[in-house]
Amino acid sequence: MSPVKMNNPFTPTFGSIPPLLAGREQIIRDILDGLDNAPGDPNRTTIFIGARGTGKTVLLAKLTEEASAQGWVSANVTAKEGLLKEILMQIKDNATDFITPDSLSRITGVEIVGFSISRSAVEEPERTWRSKLTALIKELNEQGIGLLITVDEVDAQCAPLRDVVDTYQHLVRERRNVALMMAGLPNNISQLLRDEKISFLRRAFQQRLDAVPKDEVAFALRKTVETAGRAINSKALELAAESTQGFPFMIQLVGYNIWRQNPQHKTISLEDTKHGVRLAENDMRRMIFDSTIHDLSEQDIRFLVTLARIGGESDTTQIAAAWGKNVNYTSKYRKRLLEQGIIGERMFGKIDFDIPLLGEYILERFPEF
Repeated sequence: MSPVKMNNPFTPTFGSIPPLLAGREQIIRDILDGLDNAPGDPNRTTIFIGARGTGKTVLLAKLTEEASAQGWVSANVTAKEGLLKEILMQIKDNATDFITPDSLSRITGVEIVGFSISRSAVEEPERTWRSKLTALIKELNEQGIGLLITVDEVDAQCAPLRDVVDTYQHLVRERRNVALMMAGLPNNISQLLRDEKISFLRRAFQQRLDAVPKDEVAFALRKTVETAGRAINSKALELAAESTQGFPFMIQLVGYNIWRQNPQHKTISLEDTKHGVRLAENDMRRMIFDSTIHDLSEQDIRFLVTLARIGGESDTTQIAAAWGKNVNYTSKYRKRLLEQGIIGERMFGKIDFDIPLLGEYILERFPEF
């Protein structure tokens, strides 16, 4: 009899919730405690900030799942045109058991023969979006049900997003049972927070999704493997955890690729892990790095090439000298790349890449620079 092949428990797919969300347990606990607390808890207004692949979308999905288990209704959207209508539609779709038909429609005709009454959903143009949302939240709150709104891929240029934030501010003042979670790239969040019309948002909790500590990565990898019915030897686990460099998406890529090398074997070996890590690194280049580079200017890339060639943590003076530019010019690109979450600050004003393996990729992709 051939060995039973077990399903791969790792999920290197954007937005897919892994069995264990490594390094984010405290954030999740804090926010769920905030939802359980009375309106006004600061955890109810939180912004997640991070580069691509740091788990922003997954975290929003996990919080929605957990909030639903606590009895909350959610509206989960992306910052784009049609945002306002989408929020109302999701509330209605997700709260059909709690909202009376009168909230969704009004009587449009009465048929005397047969004594029937017809209803249909009719937009009431005289009502603002805020009044419609408030009416839905009020009905939910009267039944002890809260509303969680999550907004992914925050874009400061999305005009409807300002309406969401402005309306949410009023709902908070009215002590409605509501929460708002937003997620985006550092540069987009930075631009949004500079908008004077929604300065209220600057008081929101900001959670920067940094690298996950190595011991927590190792625990998540081992626990996921064991829960799915297999084992991984200690040297293989050490290599796997180290290769992720604490990057959440890389954790799933490494786990996925080491699992599938010999899925019929009970234990994941060191050789399986070495091969799986190489495959994961290739996937990382294709799935994360290509899209990251696409959004950068030529000078952004030249700055990064210079940083990669220096190797390790560097300050602006070092980079300017190696690049052949003055410090003021170099500082402009340093600021741009910091806001985009591609590089991060270290001690004593130094910087380094915040996305693992990106430096090596930059040098391979742009040798002519």
